[in-house]
Amino acid sequence: MSTEKKALDAMLAQYESNNKPKYEGKSDKVYDLKNYFNTFLKPDVKTATKQIRILPTKDGSSPFVEFWGHKTQVDGDWKTFTCLQKEKNEECPFCDARMALLATGKESDKELAKKYSSRKMYVLKVIDREHEDEGVKFWRFNHDYSKQGVYDKLMGVISALKKDVTLSDTGRDFVLTINRNQTNTPIVSSVASLDPSPLSEDAEQAKLWLSDERTWRDVYAIKNYDYLEIIVKGGVPVWDKDEKKFVDKTSIKDSSVDKLDAELTLGANNLKNGVVEVPITSDGDEGLADELPF
Repeated sequence: MSTEKKALDAMLAQYESNNKPKYEGKSDKVYDLKNYFNTFLKPDVKTATKQIRILPTKDGSSPFVEFWGHKTQVDGDWKTFTCLQKEKNEECPFCDARMALLATGKESDKELAKKYSSRKMYVLKVIDREHEDEGVKFWRFNHDYSKQGVYDKLMGVISALKKDVTLSDTGRDFVLTINRNQTNTPIVSSVASLDPSPLSEDAEQAKLWLSDERTWRDVYAIKNYDYLEIIVKGGVPVWDKDEKKFVDKTSIKDSSVDKLDAELTLGANNLKNGVVEVPITSDGDEGLADELPF
């Protein structure tokens, strides 16, 4: 089987599998915004287009890497945290909170438990044609069980073309049209492919991009249990210089507090007291766009 056929089959099989009926029963990362591709719009911009190229995988597997995370609204912005249970097979405070709520048997707690469920997402390695000088970027977006998300739009085009669009010599760029939805959130409203073209006219540049072996774990944080537990309990993680660990901001004096976690400023409500409402009618992009860095 050719590498092209293998990659295409892998993408089609993954798409089919991910759309089967759903049944329910201190960071060492260096954060550089150049690492991330996003579809956010400036406040005064209503629509825009962006052109990207999806990079191929070395083994011919699907470039859509599956990722599981927990979303929570922090100071008005959506933030995503890696699910320790799904991604590392370790205990996860979000998952523990969910199970504790389900264990009560109360309908109200069962509904509340949904707020702590992990969500499936995807990560693609892409080249942003507008910023080729910034190199390989990682684009993370949500899976949408209603089949209206970014993944579905991209796979709709790929399925129709029946071609491996990631090939370095004869792959295709995608043009993303971004508009604001009814809640004023920027979403990818449509995807179109361009004609076949080389990844780059500069062979050395293409070789450099293709040799980038980083994965999402190299650019997205995986916080430990203690850090995430502070968030689940409604605290704000800050670095305690004396204790040399992250603690709840309210538990220490200002003189011993280093600046808030470099990745993001955190704050969440108590587990069972005024929990921030997370939309559960759709697992798509609407209302769940989170700010960078992650």
